[in-house]
Amino acid sequence: MSYCVYLFFIKHEKSGIVFLLEYAPKDTRLQLTLGGLFEQQRDQGVRCIMVFASYEFIFWFFPFVFAGYFLLSKFESFKFQHFFLVLSSLVFYAWFNVSYLWIILSSILINYLISKWMNSSSDQRSRKFIFILGIAFNIFLLGYYKYYDFFADNFNSLFGTSYTLKYILLPLGISFITFQQIAFLLSSYRNEWRNSDFLRYCLCVLFFPHLIAGPIVLYSELMPQFGDNKRRFINWENIASGFYIFVLGLFKKIVIADTLAVWANNGFDNMGNIGFFAAWATALAYTLQIYFDFSGYSEMAIGLAKMLNIDLPANFKSPYKARNIGEFWRRWHITLSRALSEFIYKPLGGNRKGEYRTYLNIGITFFISGFWHGASWLFIIWGVLHGFASIIHRIWTKTGFKMNHYVAVLITFLFINFTWVIFRATSMEQAIRILKAMVIPKSFDVMQIGLLYYDGIMNLPTILCTLIILATLLTLLIIVFKATNALELAAIFKVNNLTVWKTSVALFVSIICLGRSSVFIYFNF
Repeated sequence: MSYCVYLFFIKHEKSGIVFLLEYAPKDTRLQLTLGGLFEQQRDQGVRCIMVFASYEFIFWFFPFVFAGYFLLSKFESFKFQHFFLVLSSLVFYAWFNVSYLWIILSSILINYLISKWMNSSSDQRSRKFIFILGIAFNIFLLGYYKYYDFFADNFNSLFGTSYTLKYILLPLGISFITFQQIAFLLSSYRNEWRNSDFLRYCLCVLFFPHLIAGPIVLYSELMPQFGDNKRRFINWENIASGFYIFVLGLFKKIVIADTLAVWANNGFDNMGNIGFFAAWATALAYTLQIYFDFSGYSEMAIGLAKMLNIDLPANFKSPYKARNIGEFWRRWHITLSRALSEFIYKPLGGNRKGEYRTYLNIGITFFISGFWHGASWLFIIWGVLHGFASIIHRIWTKTGFKMNHYVAVLITFLFINFTWVIFRATSMEQAIRILKAMVIPKSFDVMQIGLLYYDGIMNLPTILCTLIILATLLTLLIIVFKATNALELAAIFKVNNLTVWKTSVALFVSIICLGRSSVFIYFNF
């Protein structure tokens, strides 16, 4: 009997992803969450994502890369270090599914050849045609792997057809890699880079700290750093600062975000008749979970690159302190907002073609933003709501009225909190159930909050669980709105007894909790 394994993504009610492992005999199916896959990967012979917050990455992969990269600085040529980083990044990517390496490598090669073809032409019309052809190729690749089943399923529903769903395994980071390569084509089209060699281009796309979930880096802001001779050698100040940022991000992800994930998952998935207080606790738990999850990832990526003497752009800057939705998007996933502006909003005309056209361009940009996050109507609705809010804010600013700072922050946060419910939900019915309980409740049982606590390990009294959740959510909200963010702390970082003590404690606690099955939310996109 032959055995084969097929692995593909499906939206899951808890983690956002489900892995269906289908193996011979073909009528047997084993349903695994991403966390469960971590625990059973050896038994099933399947590798998992090598996340930054894992034993493999922290104790094996990065120390090896760090040592190898700086040892190769003894060679006069940069190429040894560049080739080593490219090879290491391919190992990092292939850790999940080596068979998908051909997709990313083929995509890189084709985009590079398109760039060379475009730069070899002196005719502007030809250059524009080649550029559009390159954009079309990237959109087609993303569309096939990420959206084929979405379109086929909706087409079947609308027209009664029977197109077969392929349940394609979404290649890791394909959305971010697509934007990364479109950014390179745009730089080439603008004549910003005409003589990039293939190795340097591979390094720009594959550099593992930003490979899977960003930040989306422009070729012009990353590659000059790899050509700077001073950055080739060990810099103890950068190592200390980068390690500090990395540990802060690790603590946020492992200790805070993954704890909040249990409460959010229980609220969304396991409480059919959720009451007012439990619904608000659930929504706030996810709002804070995605905040600390993405903040943690962004800081870990920046910290890792910093230890290699590379400065990645800021991608997260206290977004819940925003006074309006426009400011929120200038603070949340900053490089994605920049990419959407450069690749969609400005080419549509931006704000240069009249007021109503500007509103339309904003709406289209946020519609695409929602769709970019996932092949689901819930993501599209989430994006449309943010677009609508952005249009309302633009109209409001034209009136000249000023709103109290704290009122503006509160209104913006409440809107974001409500829309995160739609973003997190696995069905419209689930989203409506949570939102309805938050606005038109049928129950005010505060002790119901305690039911969110259970994680399968401890079974504490409900009143104690309720108090723990309330105290934790309140403390984290104060931190989110009042505390200095990690990038601000890094800017004033100095090695002293206090920072060494704080970093050591945060690292120790994180390592203890590292055994949890964990994946970054934005790895899903």
